[in-house]
Amino acid sequence: MTEPRGLQAQGQPARYADLAAKARAGQWSAADDIDWRRPPRLPLWVTGDQARAAISQLYHGEIATSRMCRTLLDDFPPGPARQCLEFQIADETRHAEAYERYLVALSGIAAMDQHLAWALEAASRGPAGPLGTMVAFHVVVEGEVLRVQDSLARLLPCPLLRQINRRVARDEARHVAFGRLYLTEALVDLSAEARCQLYGWLHGLWRRTTERAVSESVSSGTARRLLRAWLSGGWSHHQAALRQIGLGPDADWGRAA
Repeated sequence: MTEPRGLQAQGQPARYADLAAKARAGQWSAADDIDWRRPPRLPLWVTGDQARAAISQLYHGEIATSRMCRTLLDDFPPGPARQCLEFQIADETRHAEAYERYLVALSGIAAMDQHLAWALEAASRGPAGPLGTMVAFHVVVEGEVLRVQDSLARLLPCPLLRQINRRVARDEARHVAFGRLYLTEALVDLSAEARCQLYGWLHGLWRRTTERAVSESVSSGTARRLLRAWLSGGWSHHQAALRQIGLGPDADWGRAA
């Protein structure tokens, strides 16, 4: 079986340098660039505890992703790809700070959801070592963050939260772009068997997480169907992203970035 080049792969330094330059230019301050004079403003149909529980999961996700990036940092040689990862650590830390300040205004941070905690822990133990972890976080977790932010923007039309999410989403989109570029290169030497194993693990991780959420979060049949449909749409979104990096039943495994 051919061994992957792993986290040493970075054959397109110009593209990484461009992403790093965009990251440098896009740095912002959680304290100074958000209008904290605005209080949180929630719709009548959402309680403070409900909003706090939902937004707290974004906070916990940012903390977990920052830790994941730090564990990968030593595997990256000096260069523009490592700079992208260093900027991502700074971004995730700043995002957590912004969500924390918002949550303090909502009476504090709620505990991490047990399903999210299980998924984040499982994502760190996948096949292909650091590559599997990077796929899980950069493609699935970060992609899901963007979906959740979009849903919260519709369900919680709070001007302050919208301002935070707008800035966070720009950073997250850049992180997803970096992950897809890097992983397309790094996964190219994986055998067909290893790719199938990694894809199957990701699909299983997603399915187990969502099944737990559906079975324990809602009780009515209608609510279950609605939640299951939303979650299924999420897998379709992730499946398309995985196909772009060369993972999946119909992916072009010989394609380079």
